[in-house]
Amino acid sequence: MIVHVVILAFGACVLAIWVSRHVILSATRRTQMTIRPGDAAPLPEPAPRVSIVVPAKDEQANIAACVQTLLAQDYPDLEVIVVDDRSTDGTAEIVRAIGAADPRVRLVQVGELPPGWFGKPHAMTSGAREAGGEWLWFVDADCRQAPGSLRAALAHTLAAGGDMLSLWPLLEMKGFAENLVLPLCGSILGLYFRPQRVNDPESSAAFANGQFVLVRRSTYEAVGGHASVRDKLVEDISFARVVKGSGHRLLNAVGFDVFHTRMYDSLAGIWRGWTRIFSGAWPRPWPILLVALLVVLVSASPFVLTIAAGVMAARVGWADAWLNALAALGAVQLAVMATVLARYCRMIRARPAYLLLYPVSILIVLGILANALAMGLGLTKVRWRGTTYHKGTSVS
Repeated sequence: MIVHVVILAFGACVLAIWVSRHVILSATRRTQMTIRPGDAAPLPEPAPRVSIVVPAKDEQANIAACVQTLLAQDYPDLEVIVVDDRSTDGTAEIVRAIGAADPRVRLVQVGELPPGWFGKPHAMTSGAREAGGEWLWFVDADCRQAPGSLRAALAHTLAAGGDMLSLWPLLEMKGFAENLVLPLCGSILGLYFRPQRVNDPESSAAFANGQFVLVRRSTYEAVGGHASVRDKLVEDISFARVVKGSGHRLLNAVGFDVFHTRMYDSLAGIWRGWTRIFSGAWPRPWPILLVALLVVLVSASPFVLTIAAGVMAARVGWADAWLNALAALGAVQLAVMATVLARYCRMIRARPAYLLLYPVSILIVLGILANALAMGLGLTKVRWRGTTYHKGTSVS
Protein backbone atom coordinates (compact mmCIF):
# COMPACT_ATOMS: atom_id res chain seq x y z
CA MET A 1 0.00 0.00 0.00
CA ILE A 2 2.85 2.40 0.84
CA VAL A 3 4.44 1.69 -2.53
CA HIS A 4 1.14 2.52 -4.22
CA VAL A 5 0.92 5.86 -2.41
CA VAL A 6 4.52 6.75 -3.27
CA ILE A 7 4.04 5.97 -6.97
CA LEU A 8 0.78 7.90 -7.07
CA ALA A 9 2.31 10.91 -5.29
CA PHE A 10 5.29 10.89 -7.64
CA GLY A 11 3.03 10.68 -10.68
CA ALA A 12 0.91 13.55 -9.39
CA CYS A 13 4.04 15.67 -8.90
CA VAL A 14 5.20 15.01 -12.45
CA LEU A 15 1.76 15.95 -13.74
CA ALA A 16 1.81 19.15 -11.68
CA ILE A 17 5.22 20.06 -13.10
CA TRP A 18 3.94 19.76 -16.66
CA VAL A 19 0.86 21.83 -15.82
CA SER A 20 3.11 24.50 -14.26
CA ARG A 21 5.05 24.76 -17.50
CA HIS A 22 1.95 26.16 -19.18
CA VAL A 23 2.13 28.96 -16.61
CA ILE A 24 5.85 29.50 -17.33
CA LEU A 25 5.20 29.68 -21.08
CA SER A 26 2.47 32.25 -20.54
CA ALA A 27 4.74 34.36 -18.34
CA THR A 28 7.59 34.21 -20.85
CA ARG A 29 5.35 35.42 -23.66
CA ARG A 30 4.31 38.52 -21.74
CA THR A 31 5.42 41.77 -23.36
CA GLN A 32 8.00 42.62 -20.72
CA MET A 33 9.77 39.31 -21.35
CA THR A 34 9.73 39.60 -25.15
CA ILE A 35 11.32 42.26 -27.36
CA ARG A 36 9.89 43.05 -30.77
CA PRO A 37 11.29 45.70 -33.14
CA GLY A 38 7.90 47.35 -33.61
CA ASP A 39 7.40 47.83 -29.87
CA ALA A 40 10.42 50.05 -29.28
CA ALA A 41 9.94 52.94 -26.87
CA PRO A 42 11.36 56.38 -27.78
CA LEU A 43 15.11 56.84 -27.35
CA PRO A 44 16.78 59.83 -25.69
CA GLU A 45 17.76 62.76 -27.87
CA PRO A 46 20.46 62.51 -28.94
CA ALA A 47 20.62 58.72 -28.96
CA PRO A 48 23.72 57.35 -27.19
CA ARG A 49 26.52 56.15 -29.44
CA VAL A 50 26.70 52.36 -29.71
CA SER A 51 29.82 50.41 -30.63
CA ILE A 52 29.09 47.00 -32.11
CA VAL A 53 31.86 44.45 -31.53
CA VAL A 54 31.89 41.30 -33.65
CA PRO A 55 34.52 38.66 -32.77
CA ALA A 56 35.28 36.62 -35.89
CA LYS A 57 37.52 33.59 -36.28
CA ASP A 58 37.43 31.98 -39.75
CA GLU A 59 33.99 33.45 -40.47
CA GLN A 60 34.23 34.18 -44.19
CA ALA A 61 30.96 32.31 -44.76
CA ASN A 62 29.09 34.48 -42.26
CA ILE A 63 30.75 37.82 -41.75
CA ALA A 64 29.39 39.73 -44.75
CA ALA A 65 25.75 38.88 -44.05
CA CYS A 66 26.23 39.61 -40.35
CA VAL A 67 27.79 43.04 -40.90
CA GLN A 68 25.21 44.02 -43.51
CA THR A 69 22.37 43.41 -41.05
CA LEU A 70 24.22 45.57 -38.52
CA LEU A 71 24.70 48.40 -41.01
CA ALA A 72 20.98 48.16 -41.88
CA GLN A 73 19.97 49.11 -38.31
CA ASP A 74 17.61 52.07 -38.05
CA TYR A 75 19.82 53.61 -35.39
CA PRO A 76 21.39 57.06 -35.80
CA ASP A 77 24.81 56.66 -34.19
CA LEU A 78 26.71 53.40 -34.41
CA GLU A 79 30.04 51.92 -35.38
CA VAL A 80 30.89 48.32 -36.25
CA ILE A 81 34.21 46.88 -35.06
CA VAL A 82 35.02 43.45 -36.44
CA VAL A 83 37.81 41.66 -34.60
CA ASP A 84 39.62 39.20 -36.86
CA ASP A 85 40.86 36.67 -34.33
CA ARG A 86 43.78 34.93 -36.06
CA SER A 87 41.64 33.82 -39.00
CA THR A 88 43.24 31.72 -41.71
CA ASP A 89 40.52 32.32 -44.30
CA GLY A 90 39.27 35.45 -46.08
CA THR A 91 37.48 37.05 -43.12
CA ALA A 92 39.75 40.10 -42.95
CA GLU A 93 39.60 40.78 -46.70
CA ILE A 94 35.79 40.71 -46.67
CA VAL A 95 35.63 43.17 -43.77
CA ARG A 96 38.14 45.49 -45.42
CA ALA A 97 36.01 45.59 -48.56
CA ILE A 98 32.89 46.43 -46.58
CA GLY A 99 34.78 49.08 -44.61
CA ALA A 100 36.03 50.71 -47.81
CA ALA A 101 32.40 51.30 -48.79
CA ASP A 102 31.10 52.26 -45.35
CA PRO A 103 33.32 54.17 -42.89
CA ARG A 104 31.25 52.94 -39.93
CA VAL A 105 33.03 49.57 -40.25
CA ARG A 106 36.51 49.02 -38.82
CA LEU A 107 38.73 45.97 -38.73
CA VAL A 108 40.85 45.05 -35.71
CA GLN A 109 43.23 42.14 -36.14
CA VAL A 110 44.54 39.88 -33.39
CA GLY A 111 47.88 38.31 -34.23
CA GLU A 112 48.44 36.15 -31.17
CA LEU A 113 46.72 35.05 -28.00
CA PRO A 114 48.34 36.18 -24.73
CA PRO A 115 49.01 33.52 -22.07
CA GLY A 116 46.07 32.91 -19.76
CA TRP A 117 43.44 34.08 -22.25
CA PHE A 118 40.87 32.17 -24.27
CA GLY A 119 40.27 33.42 -27.78
CA LYS A 120 36.80 34.94 -27.65
CA PRO A 121 37.21 36.96 -24.43
CA HIS A 122 40.47 38.35 -25.79
CA ALA A 123 38.89 39.23 -29.14
CA MET A 124 36.03 41.08 -27.45
CA THR A 125 38.44 42.89 -25.17
CA SER A 126 40.46 43.95 -28.21
CA GLY A 127 37.33 45.29 -29.87
CA ALA A 128 36.07 47.09 -26.78
CA ARG A 129 39.45 48.79 -26.42
CA GLU A 130 38.92 50.41 -29.84
CA ALA A 131 35.27 51.33 -29.24
CA GLY A 132 34.09 54.87 -28.65
CA GLY A 133 30.46 54.19 -27.77
CA GLU A 134 28.57 54.83 -24.56
CA TRP A 135 27.11 51.33 -25.04
CA LEU A 136 28.83 48.19 -26.29
CA TRP A 137 26.89 45.61 -28.29
CA PHE A 138 28.63 42.24 -28.66
CA VAL A 139 27.31 40.18 -31.56
CA ASP A 140 28.41 36.80 -32.94
CA ALA A 141 29.25 36.52 -36.62
CA ASP A 142 26.68 33.78 -37.27
CA CYS A 143 23.76 36.01 -36.18
CA ARG A 144 21.40 38.00 -38.39
CA GLN A 145 19.62 41.05 -36.99
CA ALA A 146 16.24 42.54 -37.81
CA PRO A 147 16.54 46.20 -38.93
CA GLY A 148 15.14 47.52 -35.63
CA SER A 149 16.90 45.17 -33.24
CA LEU A 150 19.35 47.67 -31.73
CA ARG A 151 16.73 50.38 -31.25
CA ALA A 152 14.31 47.94 -29.61
CA ALA A 153 16.96 46.38 -27.36
CA LEU A 154 18.40 49.67 -26.15
CA ALA A 155 14.98 51.23 -25.59
CA HIS A 156 13.93 48.19 -23.57
CA THR A 157 17.09 48.32 -21.47
CA LEU A 158 16.82 52.03 -20.75
CA ALA A 159 13.13 51.79 -19.88
CA ALA A 160 13.86 48.96 -17.42
CA GLY A 161 16.84 50.73 -15.88
CA GLY A 162 19.17 47.96 -17.01
CA ASP A 163 22.93 47.96 -17.26
CA MET A 164 23.20 44.85 -19.45
CA LEU A 165 20.76 43.02 -21.68
CA SER A 166 21.10 39.63 -23.32
CA LEU A 167 18.53 38.10 -25.64
CA TRP A 168 17.46 34.54 -26.40
CA PRO A 169 17.60 34.01 -30.18
CA LEU A 170 15.38 32.32 -32.69
CA LEU A 171 17.28 29.15 -33.60
CA GLU A 172 17.23 28.11 -37.23
CA MET A 173 16.65 24.37 -37.34
CA LYS A 174 16.99 23.12 -40.90
CA GLY A 175 18.35 19.60 -40.56
CA PHE A 176 17.05 16.43 -38.91
CA ALA A 177 19.44 16.51 -35.94
CA GLU A 178 18.75 20.19 -35.23
CA ASN A 179 14.98 19.68 -35.14
CA LEU A 180 15.39 16.56 -33.02
CA VAL A 181 17.73 17.85 -30.33
CA LEU A 182 17.83 21.66 -30.13
CA PRO A 183 14.30 22.25 -28.78
CA LEU A 184 14.97 20.07 -25.74
CA CYS A 185 18.45 21.52 -25.19
CA GLY A 186 17.05 25.04 -25.37
CA SER A 187 14.16 24.24 -23.05
CA ILE A 188 16.50 22.86 -20.38
CA LEU A 189 18.57 26.03 -20.41
CA GLY A 190 15.48 28.23 -20.60
CA LEU A 191 13.78 26.56 -17.64
CA TYR A 192 16.86 26.79 -15.46
CA PHE A 193 17.71 30.38 -16.44
CA ARG A 194 14.22 31.79 -16.88
CA PRO A 195 14.20 35.54 -17.68
CA GLN A 196 11.85 36.06 -14.73
CA ARG A 197 14.54 34.81 -12.35
CA VAL A 198 17.48 36.47 -14.09
CA ASN A 199 15.70 39.83 -14.15
CA ASP A 200 14.94 39.66 -10.43
CA PRO A 201 17.66 41.58 -8.52
CA GLU A 202 16.89 39.47 -5.45
CA SER A 203 17.67 36.24 -7.30
CA SER A 204 21.21 34.97 -7.77
CA ALA A 205 20.33 33.55 -11.21
CA ALA A 206 22.53 35.06 -13.92
CA PHE A 207 22.62 34.22 -17.61
CA ALA A 208 23.78 35.75 -20.86
CA ASN A 209 23.80 34.55 -24.43
CA GLY A 210 27.04 35.75 -25.99
CA GLN A 211 25.40 36.06 -29.39
CA PHE A 212 23.63 39.23 -28.20
CA VAL A 213 24.99 41.23 -25.26
CA LEU A 214 24.27 44.95 -24.88
CA VAL A 215 26.08 46.58 -21.95
CA ARG A 216 26.80 50.08 -20.69
CA ARG A 217 30.41 51.06 -21.27
CA SER A 218 30.65 52.26 -17.65
CA THR A 219 29.35 48.91 -16.36
CA TYR A 220 31.69 46.98 -18.64
CA GLU A 221 34.72 48.88 -17.36
CA ALA A 222 33.59 48.77 -13.72
CA VAL A 223 33.60 44.96 -13.67
CA GLY A 224 36.88 44.65 -15.57
CA GLY A 225 35.36 43.83 -18.97
CA HIS A 226 36.00 40.44 -20.50
CA ALA A 227 39.35 40.32 -18.74
CA SER A 228 37.31 39.20 -15.72
CA VAL A 229 36.43 36.01 -17.62
CA ARG A 230 39.60 35.70 -19.68
CA ASP A 231 40.02 31.99 -18.87
CA LYS A 232 36.38 30.88 -19.21
CA LEU A 233 35.40 28.59 -22.07
CA VAL A 234 31.78 29.74 -21.79
CA GLU A 235 32.50 33.39 -21.15
CA ASP A 236 29.00 34.78 -21.61
CA ILE A 237 27.33 33.12 -18.61
CA SER A 238 30.43 33.77 -16.51
CA PHE A 239 30.37 37.46 -17.49
CA ALA A 240 26.68 37.68 -16.57
CA ARG A 241 27.52 36.33 -13.12
CA VAL A 242 30.25 38.95 -12.72
CA VAL A 243 27.94 41.79 -13.77
CA LYS A 244 25.02 40.77 -11.56
CA GLY A 245 27.28 39.80 -8.68
CA SER A 246 28.76 43.31 -8.77
CA GLY A 247 25.33 44.84 -8.17
CA HIS A 248 24.54 45.93 -11.72
CA ARG A 249 21.10 45.41 -13.26
CA LEU A 250 21.13 42.36 -15.54
CA LEU A 251 18.24 41.76 -17.93
CA ASN A 252 17.24 38.85 -20.16
CA ALA A 253 14.45 38.75 -22.71
CA VAL A 254 13.19 36.67 -25.60
CA GLY A 255 14.33 38.08 -28.94
CA PHE A 256 12.82 35.70 -31.50
CA ASP A 257 11.69 38.63 -33.67
CA VAL A 258 14.95 40.52 -33.16
CA PHE A 259 17.63 38.14 -34.39
CA HIS A 260 18.18 34.58 -35.53
CA THR A 261 21.09 32.20 -35.87
CA ARG A 262 21.92 28.70 -37.00
CA MET A 263 24.21 27.36 -34.31
CA TYR A 264 25.05 23.87 -35.61
CA ASP A 265 24.26 21.89 -38.73
CA SER A 266 25.15 18.35 -37.62
CA LEU A 267 24.69 16.01 -34.68
CA ALA A 268 28.45 16.05 -34.05
CA GLY A 269 28.41 19.85 -33.90
CA ILE A 270 25.40 19.83 -31.59
CA TRP A 271 27.09 17.27 -29.34
CA ARG A 272 30.31 19.28 -29.02
CA GLY A 273 28.62 22.66 -28.80
CA TRP A 274 26.03 21.78 -26.19
CA THR A 275 28.57 19.83 -24.16
CA ARG A 276 30.50 23.09 -23.95
CA ILE A 277 27.37 25.12 -23.14
CA PHE A 278 26.10 22.77 -20.43
CA SER A 279 29.52 22.45 -18.82
CA GLY A 280 29.82 26.24 -18.73
CA ALA A 281 26.29 26.79 -17.46
CA TRP A 282 26.97 24.49 -14.52
CA PRO A 283 30.71 24.41 -13.76
CA ARG A 284 30.16 22.06 -10.79
CA PRO A 285 29.07 18.44 -11.30
CA TRP A 286 26.01 18.31 -9.04
CA PRO A 287 23.77 20.72 -11.02
CA ILE A 288 24.38 18.71 -14.19
CA LEU A 289 23.48 15.53 -12.30
CA LEU A 290 20.34 17.23 -11.00
CA VAL A 291 19.33 18.41 -14.48
CA ALA A 292 19.86 14.93 -15.94
CA LEU A 293 17.82 13.39 -13.12
CA LEU A 294 14.99 15.87 -13.72
CA VAL A 295 15.00 15.08 -17.44
CA VAL A 296 14.60 11.39 -16.58
CA LEU A 297 11.95 11.92 -13.91
CA VAL A 298 9.89 14.58 -15.65
CA SER A 299 10.28 13.82 -19.36
CA ALA A 300 11.00 10.09 -19.48
CA SER A 301 8.90 8.74 -16.61
CA PRO A 302 5.49 9.40 -18.24
CA PHE A 303 6.46 7.07 -21.09
CA VAL A 304 7.74 4.43 -18.66
CA LEU A 305 4.66 4.66 -16.45
CA THR A 306 2.19 4.50 -19.32
CA ILE A 307 3.88 1.58 -21.06
CA ALA A 308 4.71 -0.45 -17.95
CA ALA A 309 1.33 0.00 -16.26
CA GLY A 310 -0.51 -0.49 -19.54
CA VAL A 311 1.28 -3.74 -20.35
CA MET A 312 0.73 -5.16 -16.85
CA ALA A 313 -2.93 -4.09 -16.84
CA ALA A 314 -3.50 -5.67 -20.23
CA ARG A 315 -1.97 -8.95 -19.05
CA VAL A 316 -4.63 -9.28 -16.33
CA GLY A 317 -7.40 -8.24 -18.66
CA TRP A 318 -7.71 -4.73 -17.23
CA ALA A 319 -9.16 -6.25 -14.06
CA ASP A 320 -6.73 -4.57 -11.64
CA ALA A 321 -8.08 -1.15 -10.67
CA TRP A 322 -4.69 0.02 -9.38
CA LEU A 323 -2.86 -0.81 -12.60
CA ASN A 324 -5.67 0.76 -14.61
CA ALA A 325 -5.35 3.95 -12.54
CA LEU A 326 -1.59 4.06 -13.08
CA ALA A 327 -1.96 3.57 -16.81
CA ALA A 328 -4.57 6.33 -16.90
CA LEU A 329 -2.30 8.65 -14.88
CA GLY A 330 0.55 8.02 -17.30
CA ALA A 331 -1.73 8.72 -20.26
CA VAL A 332 -2.82 12.02 -18.71
CA GLN A 333 0.82 12.94 -18.09
CA LEU A 334 1.64 12.24 -21.75
CA ALA A 335 -1.36 14.25 -22.92
CA VAL A 336 -0.45 17.31 -20.83
CA MET A 337 3.22 16.97 -21.81
CA ALA A 338 2.21 16.88 -25.48
CA THR A 339 0.20 20.11 -25.14
CA VAL A 340 3.11 21.85 -23.39
CA LEU A 341 5.63 20.69 -25.98
CA ALA A 342 3.37 21.62 -28.88
CA ARG A 343 2.90 25.07 -27.43
CA TYR A 344 6.64 25.42 -26.85
CA CYS A 345 7.36 24.36 -30.44
CA ARG A 346 4.99 27.03 -31.72
CA MET A 347 6.72 29.64 -29.58
CA ILE A 348 10.24 28.78 -30.79
CA ARG A 349 8.93 28.10 -34.33
CA ALA A 350 10.10 24.49 -34.35
CA ARG A 351 8.44 21.60 -36.18
CA PRO A 352 5.91 19.82 -33.93
CA ALA A 353 6.14 16.64 -36.02
CA TYR A 354 9.48 15.88 -34.37
CA LEU A 355 7.65 15.44 -31.05
CA LEU A 356 6.86 11.93 -32.26
CA LEU A 357 10.56 11.23 -31.71
CA TYR A 358 10.72 12.92 -28.32
CA PRO A 359 12.00 9.78 -26.52
CA VAL A 360 14.96 9.73 -28.92
CA SER A 361 15.58 13.41 -28.17
CA ILE A 362 15.64 12.61 -24.46
CA LEU A 363 18.24 9.87 -24.91
CA ILE A 364 20.54 12.07 -27.01
CA VAL A 365 20.30 15.01 -24.60
CA LEU A 366 21.00 12.75 -21.64
CA GLY A 367 24.13 11.66 -23.51
CA ILE A 368 25.18 15.29 -23.98
CA LEU A 369 24.59 16.00 -20.29
CA ALA A 370 26.66 12.94 -19.38
CA ASN A 371 29.44 14.19 -21.65
CA ALA A 372 29.27 17.63 -20.04
CA LEU A 373 29.50 15.99 -16.63
CA ALA A 374 32.50 13.94 -17.72
CA MET A 375 34.12 17.08 -19.10
CA GLY A 376 33.52 18.91 -15.83
CA LEU A 377 35.10 16.05 -13.92
CA GLY A 378 38.12 16.11 -16.21
CA LEU A 379 37.40 12.70 -17.72
CA THR A 380 37.02 13.93 -21.30
CA LYS A 381 38.20 16.74 -23.53
CA VAL A 382 36.23 18.99 -25.86
CA ARG A 383 37.43 20.50 -29.14
CA TRP A 384 36.10 23.93 -29.99
CA ARG A 385 37.13 26.35 -32.75
CA GLY A 386 40.29 24.41 -33.48
CA THR A 387 41.39 24.22 -29.83
CA THR A 388 41.15 21.25 -27.46
CA TYR A 389 40.14 21.98 -23.87
CA HIS A 390 40.59 19.81 -20.78
CA LYS A 391 39.30 20.82 -17.34
CA GLY A 392 38.54 24.27 -18.73
CA THR A 393 42.11 24.82 -19.96
CA SER A 394 43.32 24.80 -23.54
CA VAL A 395 45.73 21.97 -24.22
CA SER A 396 46.28 22.36 -27.97
